[in-house]
Amino acid sequence: MHRIGQKTTFQERVTIGKQAAAGRTDMQIARKLDCSVWTVRKWRRIFAHQGRAGFTSQIGRPATGALGTIQPELQTTIRHLRETHPGWGPDSILVALRADASWKKQRLPNRSRVAAFLKQTGLTRRYQKHAELPQPPHQVPDAPHQEWQMDAQGALRVEGIGSVSLINVIDVASKLKVESCPRVSTPKPAAADYYVTLRRAFLTYGLPLRLSLDHDTVFFDNTTPSPFPTRLHLWLVALGIEVVFTRVRRPTDHASVERTHQTMTNQALVGQS
Repeated sequence: MHRIGQKTTFQERVTIGKQAAAGRTDMQIARKLDCSVWTVRKWRRIFAHQGRAGFTSQIGRPATGALGTIQPELQTTIRHLRETHPGWGPDSILVALRADASWKKQRLPNRSRVAAFLKQTGLTRRYQKHAELPQPPHQVPDAPHQEWQMDAQGALRVEGIGSVSLINVIDVASKLKVESCPRVSTPKPAAADYYVTLRRAFLTYGLPLRLSLDHDTVFFDNTTPSPFPTRLHLWLVALGIEVVFTRVRRPTDHASVERTHQTMTNQALVGQS
């Protein structure tokens, strides 16, 4: 009985090839293997043209490339857009195609197909693996101005003034409050506020050897897996100051400046008019 709808095994296809080469007819081979004559005829013809290599099954559609079903002119256009605009990804390319009178009324491939085409043609960029932002090794300061800690206290409501955010700079070894710069009417100081604070401190005490910062977005790029130094970071490095960062979610690494926040709040603001 014929095995309708059943696939032949690789060994059965080899047998068909051998039997056909030995002069057996399609009917004789079909009876021997208990399969249809059409199946024997199919694999006999494949064997005649490709040999045993043709007996390996291919799952899915034949490989035609990422955009194999799209007209060559569109492939050329996508390649040209990418080469003339290296920063464009699949989304930008599709936007440009839809805005082009030649293509906006035609059926375009989806984003994933365009991305696959760019990868297939070698037009994608290789991304660097995750890397931590380099910084000098941790050292315990034992002399004044070896290391400063800088941090902004959360905005506080001060009667008669409004919202005040205080930026404090503390010398770790001597506990000296190097600078305390209030910024009014801002819930969170910007980079310009930290520049002003540091310039005031430098004019009074000179430059420290190191400056310790937390992971605030002004100091540290939190948006990418492999962060790049911020402009404030590069400015400090250009001045010859080593920049070190606290560990994530470890406020104890900034114990001196955090304690100063509490002391100033309790002694200068709470209960005062």
